[in-house]
Amino acid sequence: MVLSSVINGKKVAVPRKGISWRELLRLAEFHRVVSPVYYGTLGVEKALSAADEEAFYRKYHKEILLEESYKNALEVILWQMNRHQVQGVLLRGLEIRSMYPKSELGYTFSLEFLVSPKDMGKVYNIMNSMDYEQQVNRTNHGRLYFRVPGVRVIFYDEIPLGNEILYKHLTHAAQKYFHGNRKAGIKTWNLSIQFLYQFGRWVDAYMMGELKMRDVMDYYYYIQNPAIISEKRFIEESLEKAGLTEFAKQLNILASLWFGQGGEADTGTAFQLEEYIFSKGMEDRRLDSKIIPYEKTRVDFYQRDRDEEWGKKQRAWMFPTKEYMVQFFPILHKIPQLLWVCWGIRGIRVFRKSAEVWIKEKRRQIHARMTEIKTKIINKINKKEKEGISEDEEHEDR
Repeated sequence: MVLSSVINGKKVAVPRKGISWRELLRLAEFHRVVSPVYYGTLGVEKALSAADEEAFYRKYHKEILLEESYKNALEVILWQMNRHQVQGVLLRGLEIRSMYPKSELGYTFSLEFLVSPKDMGKVYNIMNSMDYEQQVNRTNHGRLYFRVPGVRVIFYDEIPLGNEILYKHLTHAAQKYFHGNRKAGIKTWNLSIQFLYQFGRWVDAYMMGELKMRDVMDYYYYIQNPAIISEKRFIEESLEKAGLTEFAKQLNILASLWFGQGGEADTGTAFQLEEYIFSKGMEDRRLDSKIIPYEKTRVDFYQRDRDEEWGKKQRAWMFPTKEYMVQFFPILHKIPQLLWVCWGIRGIRVFRKSAEVWIKEKRRQIHARMTEIKTKIINKINKKEKEGISEDEEHEDR
Protein backbone atom coordinates (compact mmCIF):
# COMPACT_ATOMS: atom_id res chain seq x y z
CA MET A 1 0.00 0.00 0.00
CA VAL A 2 2.76 2.46 0.96
CA LEU A 3 4.94 1.51 -2.02
CA SER A 4 2.07 1.66 -4.48
CA SER A 5 1.12 5.15 -3.26
CA VAL A 6 4.69 6.43 -3.59
CA ILE A 7 5.22 4.90 -7.05
CA ASN A 8 1.94 6.35 -8.34
CA GLY A 9 2.41 9.73 -6.64
CA LYS A 10 -0.54 9.37 -4.31
CA LYS A 11 -0.91 10.25 -0.64
CA VAL A 12 -0.48 7.33 1.74
CA ALA A 13 -3.74 6.47 3.45
CA VAL A 14 -3.22 5.29 7.04
CA PRO A 15 -5.65 2.46 7.89
CA ARG A 16 -7.93 2.81 10.91
CA LYS A 17 -6.12 0.04 12.74
CA GLY A 18 -2.90 1.96 12.32
CA ILE A 19 0.52 0.78 11.13
CA SER A 20 3.29 -0.82 13.15
CA TRP A 21 5.98 1.50 11.82
CA ARG A 22 8.85 -0.42 13.41
CA GLU A 23 7.66 -3.63 11.78
CA LEU A 24 7.26 -1.75 8.50
CA LEU A 25 10.83 -0.47 8.73
CA ARG A 26 12.12 -3.97 9.45
CA LEU A 27 10.34 -5.35 6.40
CA ALA A 28 11.48 -2.40 4.29
CA GLU A 29 15.10 -3.13 5.18
CA PHE A 30 14.71 -6.81 4.35
CA HIS A 31 13.09 -6.09 0.98
CA ARG A 32 15.50 -3.17 0.27
CA VAL A 33 12.76 -0.56 -0.12
CA VAL A 34 13.61 1.83 2.73
CA SER A 35 13.84 4.92 0.51
CA PRO A 36 10.38 4.67 -1.11
CA VAL A 37 8.82 3.73 2.24
CA TYR A 38 10.46 6.78 3.82
CA TYR A 39 8.95 8.96 1.10
CA GLY A 40 5.60 7.44 1.98
CA THR A 41 5.99 8.47 5.63
CA LEU A 42 6.51 12.14 4.73
CA GLY A 43 2.78 12.63 4.34
CA VAL A 44 1.86 10.92 7.59
CA GLU A 45 4.42 12.26 10.07
CA LYS A 46 1.71 12.81 12.69
CA ALA A 47 1.15 9.05 12.86
CA LEU A 48 4.81 8.44 13.71
CA SER A 49 6.53 8.85 17.03
CA ALA A 50 9.69 10.96 17.12
CA ALA A 51 11.82 7.81 17.57
CA ASP A 52 10.23 6.04 14.58
CA GLU A 53 10.58 9.11 12.40
CA GLU A 54 14.25 9.40 13.38
CA ALA A 55 14.83 5.69 12.65
CA PHE A 56 13.29 6.00 9.19
CA TYR A 57 15.32 9.09 8.36
CA ARG A 58 18.55 7.50 9.59
CA LYS A 59 18.07 4.45 7.37
CA TYR A 60 17.04 6.61 4.42
CA HIS A 61 20.01 8.92 4.85
CA LYS A 62 22.34 5.92 5.05
CA GLU A 63 21.05 4.63 1.70
CA ILE A 64 21.50 8.05 0.08
CA LEU A 65 25.11 8.24 1.27
CA LEU A 66 25.73 4.66 0.19
CA GLU A 67 24.43 5.38 -3.29
CA GLU A 68 26.88 8.27 -3.63
CA SER A 69 29.64 5.89 -2.51
CA TYR A 70 28.57 3.38 -5.18
CA LYS A 71 28.65 6.09 -7.83
CA ASN A 72 32.17 7.13 -6.89
CA ALA A 73 33.31 3.50 -6.54
CA LEU A 74 32.07 2.55 -10.02
CA GLU A 75 33.84 5.51 -11.60
CA VAL A 76 37.16 4.72 -9.91
CA ILE A 77 36.97 0.95 -10.52
CA LEU A 78 36.25 1.42 -14.23
CA TRP A 79 39.20 3.81 -14.47
CA GLN A 80 41.48 1.35 -12.68
CA MET A 81 40.38 -1.59 -14.82
CA ASN A 82 41.01 0.34 -18.02
CA ARG A 83 44.34 1.59 -16.69
CA HIS A 84 45.53 -1.93 -15.88
CA GLN A 85 44.17 -3.42 -19.11
CA VAL A 86 41.63 -5.69 -17.42
CA GLN A 87 39.13 -6.90 -20.02
CA GLY A 88 35.56 -7.59 -19.06
CA VAL A 89 31.87 -6.67 -18.94
CA LEU A 90 29.88 -4.62 -16.43
CA LEU A 91 27.08 -7.01 -15.45
CA ARG A 92 25.33 -4.80 -12.91
CA GLY A 93 25.95 -1.11 -12.33
CA LEU A 94 23.70 1.84 -11.50
CA GLU A 95 21.48 1.70 -14.61
CA ILE A 96 18.21 0.89 -12.87
CA ARG A 97 18.33 4.07 -10.78
CA SER A 98 17.95 6.23 -13.88
CA MET A 99 14.62 4.48 -14.61
CA TYR A 100 13.00 5.58 -11.35
CA PRO A 101 11.15 8.93 -11.26
CA LYS A 102 13.58 9.93 -8.49
CA SER A 103 16.99 8.27 -8.38
CA GLU A 104 16.89 8.04 -4.57
CA LEU A 105 13.92 5.66 -4.84
CA GLY A 106 16.23 3.06 -6.38
CA TYR A 107 18.66 0.75 -4.63
CA THR A 108 22.08 -0.68 -5.45
CA PHE A 109 22.89 -4.00 -3.82
CA SER A 110 26.24 -4.58 -5.52
CA LEU A 111 28.41 -3.79 -8.53
CA GLU A 112 29.10 -6.90 -10.61
CA PHE A 113 31.76 -7.52 -13.26
CA LEU A 114 32.65 -10.40 -15.57
CA VAL A 115 36.41 -10.69 -16.16
CA SER A 116 38.77 -13.28 -17.55
CA PRO A 117 40.12 -15.84 -15.02
CA LYS A 118 43.67 -14.78 -15.90
CA ASP A 119 42.89 -11.23 -14.76
CA MET A 120 41.66 -12.21 -11.27
CA GLY A 121 45.14 -11.61 -9.85
CA LYS A 122 45.16 -8.07 -11.28
CA VAL A 123 41.68 -7.51 -9.85
CA TYR A 124 42.83 -8.53 -6.37
CA ASN A 125 45.80 -6.14 -6.50
CA ILE A 126 43.63 -3.29 -7.76
CA MET A 127 40.92 -3.77 -5.13
CA ASN A 128 43.47 -4.27 -2.35
CA SER A 129 45.21 -1.01 -3.33
CA MET A 130 41.86 0.77 -2.89
CA ASP A 131 41.38 -0.68 0.63
CA TYR A 132 38.71 -3.19 -0.33
CA GLU A 133 38.53 -6.29 1.85
CA GLN A 134 38.02 -9.62 0.12
CA GLN A 135 35.26 -11.62 1.77
CA VAL A 136 33.92 -15.12 1.33
CA ASN A 137 30.94 -15.10 -1.05
CA ARG A 138 28.68 -17.90 0.12
CA THR A 139 25.88 -17.40 -2.41
CA ASN A 140 27.84 -18.07 -5.61
CA HIS A 141 31.32 -18.42 -7.08
CA GLY A 142 32.15 -14.75 -7.50
CA ARG A 143 34.88 -12.94 -5.58
CA LEU A 144 33.32 -10.42 -3.21
CA TYR A 145 35.12 -7.25 -2.17
CA PHE A 146 33.75 -5.02 0.57
CA ARG A 147 34.50 -1.48 1.65
CA VAL A 148 33.00 0.73 4.33
CA PRO A 149 30.31 2.19 4.38
CA GLY A 150 28.87 -0.91 2.66
CA VAL A 151 30.01 -0.98 -0.96
CA ARG A 152 29.91 -4.53 -2.36
CA VAL A 153 31.79 -5.35 -5.58
CA ILE A 154 31.69 -8.85 -7.07
CA PHE A 155 33.92 -10.20 -9.86
CA TYR A 156 32.95 -13.35 -11.77
CA ASP A 157 34.95 -15.39 -14.25
CA GLU A 158 31.75 -16.91 -15.71
CA ILE A 159 28.12 -15.81 -16.02
CA PRO A 160 26.51 -16.51 -12.61
CA LEU A 161 23.19 -17.90 -13.86
CA GLY A 162 21.61 -21.28 -13.21
CA ASN A 163 19.35 -21.33 -16.29
CA GLU A 164 21.38 -23.17 -18.92
CA ILE A 165 19.84 -21.43 -21.95
CA LEU A 166 20.33 -17.92 -20.57
CA TYR A 167 23.82 -18.88 -19.38
CA LYS A 168 24.87 -19.98 -22.88
CA HIS A 169 23.21 -17.01 -24.56
CA LEU A 170 24.84 -14.42 -22.30
CA THR A 171 28.19 -16.23 -22.32
CA HIS A 172 28.15 -16.04 -26.13
CA ALA A 173 27.27 -12.33 -25.94
CA ALA A 174 30.13 -11.73 -23.49
CA GLN A 175 32.67 -13.53 -25.69
CA LYS A 176 32.22 -10.83 -28.30
CA TYR A 177 33.59 -8.33 -25.79
CA PHE A 178 36.55 -10.52 -24.89
CA HIS A 179 37.50 -11.62 -28.40
CA GLY A 180 35.88 -9.08 -30.70
CA ASN A 181 37.44 -6.00 -29.08
CA ARG A 182 41.18 -5.67 -29.16
CA LYS A 183 41.19 -2.73 -26.79
CA ALA A 184 41.07 -3.92 -23.20
CA GLY A 185 38.76 -2.42 -20.65
CA ILE A 186 35.32 -2.91 -19.10
CA LYS A 187 32.47 -2.77 -21.63
CA THR A 188 28.76 -2.26 -20.97
CA TRP A 189 25.97 -4.45 -22.36
CA ASN A 190 23.02 -2.92 -24.17
CA LEU A 191 19.91 -2.68 -22.01
CA SER A 192 18.06 -5.68 -23.50
CA ILE A 193 20.98 -8.06 -22.82
CA GLN A 194 21.38 -6.57 -19.36
CA PHE A 195 17.66 -7.13 -18.71
CA LEU A 196 18.05 -10.82 -19.60
CA TYR A 197 20.92 -11.05 -17.10
CA GLN A 198 18.83 -9.36 -14.41
CA PHE A 199 15.90 -11.63 -15.23
CA GLY A 200 18.12 -14.69 -14.82
CA ARG A 201 19.23 -13.40 -11.42
CA TRP A 202 15.58 -12.91 -10.39
CA VAL A 203 14.84 -16.51 -11.38
CA ASP A 204 17.79 -17.71 -9.29
CA ALA A 205 16.63 -15.57 -6.37
CA TYR A 206 13.16 -17.08 -6.67
CA MET A 207 14.53 -20.64 -6.75
CA MET A 208 16.51 -19.96 -3.57
CA GLY A 209 13.62 -18.22 -1.76
CA GLU A 210 15.36 -14.83 -1.90
CA LEU A 211 13.16 -12.89 -4.34
CA LYS A 212 12.29 -9.52 -2.79
CA MET A 213 9.86 -6.66 -3.31
CA ARG A 214 12.73 -4.58 -4.68
CA ASP A 215 13.22 -7.14 -7.47
CA VAL A 216 9.56 -6.84 -8.51
CA MET A 217 9.81 -3.05 -8.38
CA ASP A 218 12.96 -3.05 -10.55
CA TYR A 219 11.21 -5.36 -13.01
CA TYR A 220 8.26 -2.94 -13.15
CA TYR A 221 10.52 -0.06 -14.21
CA TYR A 222 12.56 -2.17 -16.60
CA ILE A 223 9.54 -3.23 -18.66
CA GLN A 224 8.38 0.39 -18.94
CA ASN A 225 11.71 1.56 -20.34
CA PRO A 226 11.47 2.53 -24.05
CA ALA A 227 14.66 0.59 -24.87
CA ILE A 228 13.15 -2.58 -23.39
CA ILE A 229 9.79 -2.03 -25.11
CA SER A 230 11.53 -1.67 -28.50
CA GLU A 231 13.30 -5.01 -27.91
CA LYS A 232 10.21 -6.73 -26.50
CA ARG A 233 10.04 -9.39 -29.23
CA PHE A 234 13.71 -10.33 -28.84
CA ILE A 235 13.34 -10.56 -25.05
CA GLU A 236 10.16 -12.64 -25.25
CA GLU A 237 11.78 -15.07 -27.70
CA SER A 238 14.85 -15.40 -25.47
CA LEU A 239 12.73 -16.09 -22.37
CA GLU A 240 10.59 -18.58 -24.28
CA LYS A 241 13.68 -20.55 -25.34
CA ALA A 242 14.81 -20.53 -21.70
CA GLY A 243 11.41 -21.85 -20.55
CA LEU A 244 10.70 -18.73 -18.48
CA THR A 245 7.62 -17.34 -20.26
CA GLU A 246 5.22 -18.27 -17.47
CA PHE A 247 7.51 -16.82 -14.79
CA ALA A 248 7.69 -13.56 -16.74
CA LYS A 249 3.88 -13.55 -17.09
CA GLN A 250 3.29 -14.00 -13.36
CA LEU A 251 5.96 -11.46 -12.46
CA ASN A 252 4.29 -9.02 -14.84
CA ILE A 253 0.88 -9.59 -13.23
CA LEU A 254 2.29 -9.14 -9.74
CA ALA A 255 4.13 -5.93 -10.69
CA SER A 256 0.92 -4.59 -12.24
CA LEU A 257 -1.09 -5.45 -9.12
CA TRP A 258 1.43 -3.82 -6.80
CA PHE A 259 2.52 -0.74 -8.73
CA GLY A 260 0.33 -0.45 -11.84
CA GLN A 261 -3.35 -0.44 -12.61
CA GLY A 262 -4.01 -4.14 -12.03
CA GLY A 263 -6.99 -5.47 -13.94
CA GLU A 264 -5.46 -8.82 -14.88
CA ALA A 265 -8.01 -11.63 -15.30
CA ASP A 266 -6.04 -14.50 -13.75
CA THR A 267 -4.34 -13.42 -10.53
CA GLY A 268 -4.45 -16.68 -8.57
CA THR A 269 -0.91 -17.80 -9.34
CA ALA A 270 0.40 -14.25 -8.93
CA PHE A 271 -1.05 -14.13 -5.42
CA GLN A 272 0.73 -17.41 -4.68
CA LEU A 273 3.95 -15.81 -5.91
CA GLU A 274 3.24 -12.84 -3.64
CA GLU A 275 2.83 -15.15 -0.66
CA TYR A 276 6.02 -16.93 -1.64
CA ILE A 277 7.95 -13.64 -1.58
CA PHE A 278 6.49 -12.48 1.74
CA SER A 279 7.22 -15.84 3.40
CA LYS A 280 10.84 -15.87 2.16
CA GLY A 281 10.23 -18.90 -0.01
CA MET A 282 8.53 -21.02 2.68
CA GLU A 283 4.97 -20.97 1.28
CA ASP A 284 3.75 -22.58 -1.95
CA ARG A 285 6.87 -24.58 -2.68
CA ARG A 286 4.91 -26.47 -5.36
CA LEU A 287 4.59 -23.18 -7.24
CA ASP A 288 7.78 -24.11 -9.14
CA SER A 289 5.98 -26.60 -11.37
CA LYS A 290 3.48 -23.91 -12.38
CA ILE A 291 5.65 -20.94 -13.24
CA ILE A 292 9.00 -22.62 -14.03
CA PRO A 293 7.93 -25.98 -15.48
CA TYR A 294 11.22 -26.68 -17.24
CA GLU A 295 13.49 -26.06 -14.29
CA LYS A 296 13.51 -29.62 -12.91
CA THR A 297 16.93 -30.16 -14.41
CA ARG A 298 18.22 -27.36 -12.23
CA VAL A 299 16.96 -28.71 -8.91
CA ASP A 300 20.37 -30.15 -8.08
CA PHE A 301 21.88 -26.72 -8.64
CA TYR A 302 19.93 -25.44 -5.64
CA GLN A 303 19.54 -28.59 -3.54
CA ARG A 304 23.15 -29.77 -3.60
CA ASP A 305 25.00 -30.18 -0.36
CA ARG A 306 25.71 -26.51 0.32
CA ASP A 307 27.39 -27.26 3.64
CA GLU A 308 30.03 -29.33 1.89
CA GLU A 309 30.40 -26.75 -0.86
CA TRP A 310 30.66 -23.98 1.73
CA GLY A 311 33.39 -25.90 3.54
CA LYS A 312 35.40 -26.33 0.35
CA LYS A 313 35.07 -22.66 -0.57
CA GLN A 314 36.03 -21.59 2.93
CA ARG A 315 39.12 -23.81 2.95
CA ALA A 316 40.12 -22.57 -0.49
CA TRP A 317 39.76 -18.99 0.68
CA MET A 318 41.66 -19.53 3.94
CA PHE A 319 44.44 -21.58 2.32
CA PRO A 320 44.99 -20.33 -1.25
CA THR A 321 47.36 -22.08 -3.66
CA LYS A 322 51.04 -21.27 -3.75
CA GLU A 323 50.59 -19.70 -7.23
CA TYR A 324 48.11 -17.26 -5.73
CA MET A 325 50.12 -16.53 -2.58
CA VAL A 326 53.36 -15.84 -4.45
CA GLN A 327 51.81 -12.60 -5.78
CA PHE A 328 51.94 -11.16 -2.26
CA PHE A 329 54.87 -13.13 -0.82
CA PRO A 330 57.60 -13.24 -3.52
CA ILE A 331 59.88 -15.08 -1.08
CA LEU A 332 57.88 -18.23 -1.90
CA HIS A 333 59.70 -18.35 -5.22
CA LYS A 334 62.90 -19.16 -3.32
CA ILE A 335 61.52 -20.86 -0.19
CA PRO A 336 58.17 -22.56 -0.97
CA GLN A 337 58.32 -24.25 2.45
CA LEU A 338 57.24 -20.93 4.00
CA LEU A 339 53.74 -21.29 2.53
CA TRP A 340 52.27 -22.16 5.96
CA VAL A 341 53.88 -19.09 7.50
CA CYS A 342 52.52 -16.89 4.71
CA TRP A 343 49.05 -18.35 5.24
CA GLY A 344 49.31 -17.34 8.90
CA ILE A 345 50.43 -13.79 8.07
CA ARG A 346 47.60 -13.43 5.56
CA GLY A 347 45.12 -14.75 8.13
CA ILE A 348 46.28 -12.17 10.68
CA ARG A 349 45.89 -9.37 8.15
CA VAL A 350 42.38 -10.51 7.20
CA PHE A 351 41.39 -10.87 10.86
CA ARG A 352 42.70 -7.41 11.65
CA LYS A 353 40.72 -5.81 8.83
CA SER A 354 37.58 -7.76 9.76
CA ALA A 355 37.98 -6.72 13.40
CA GLU A 356 38.28 -3.07 12.37
CA VAL A 357 35.10 -3.27 10.29
CA TRP A 358 33.27 -5.08 13.12
CA ILE A 359 34.36 -2.51 15.71
CA LYS A 360 33.26 0.37 13.48
CA GLU A 361 29.89 -1.23 12.94
CA LYS A 362 29.41 -1.87 16.68
CA ARG A 363 30.35 1.72 17.46
CA ARG A 364 27.81 2.91 14.90
CA GLN A 365 25.11 0.67 16.39
CA ILE A 366 25.89 1.84 19.93
CA HIS A 367 25.84 5.48 18.83
CA ALA A 368 22.49 4.95 17.08
CA ARG A 369 21.07 3.20 20.14
CA MET A 370 22.26 5.97 22.47
CA THR A 371 20.72 8.56 20.18
CA GLU A 372 17.42 6.67 20.23
CA ILE A 373 17.48 6.41 24.05
CA LYS A 374 18.35 10.09 24.34
CA THR A 375 15.44 10.99 22.08
CA LYS A 376 13.03 8.88 24.16
CA ILE A 377 14.21 10.51 27.41
CA ILE A 378 13.84 14.01 25.97
CA ASN A 379 10.35 13.19 24.69
CA LYS A 380 9.33 11.86 28.12
CA ILE A 381 10.71 14.97 29.85
CA ASN A 382 8.90 17.26 27.40
CA LYS A 383 5.70 15.29 27.87
CA LYS A 384 5.92 15.58 31.68
CA GLU A 385 6.65 19.30 31.44
CA LYS A 386 3.58 19.79 29.22
CA GLU A 387 1.44 17.80 31.65
CA GLY A 388 2.79 19.88 34.53
CA ILE A 389 1.97 23.11 32.71
CA SER A 390 -1.55 21.88 31.98
CA GLU A 391 -2.14 21.09 35.67
CA ASP A 392 -0.89 24.56 36.70
CA GLU A 393 -3.18 26.22 34.18
CA GLU A 394 -6.14 24.17 35.47
CA HIS A 395 -5.31 25.17 39.06
CA GLU A 396 -5.17 28.86 38.08
CA ASP A 397 -8.56 28.61 36.40
CA ARG A 398 -10.03 27.24 39.59
